[in-house]
Amino acid sequence: MRSYYLYPVIPVLALVLMPFLPFVNTTQLWFGLPRMLVWGGFSCVLLTISLFAADRVMSRDPEEDQP
Repeated sequence: MRSYYLYPVIPVLALVLMPFLPFVNTTQLWFGLPRMLVWGGFSCVLLTISLFAADRVMSRDPEEDQP
């Protein structure tokens, strides 16, 4: 398994486990917004960054150039 497949694992797990995390699934607010909205938005931003990093690593991977 290549290492660039592991980059988006943490943000995806954060999104999937969001409703089950007790500190996120409450009625309290972060920054004036519901915690689940802030957590989901932050996870989506992290997912975008990790997919960009994985794309950069994939484009520089010399193993893919070989048949």
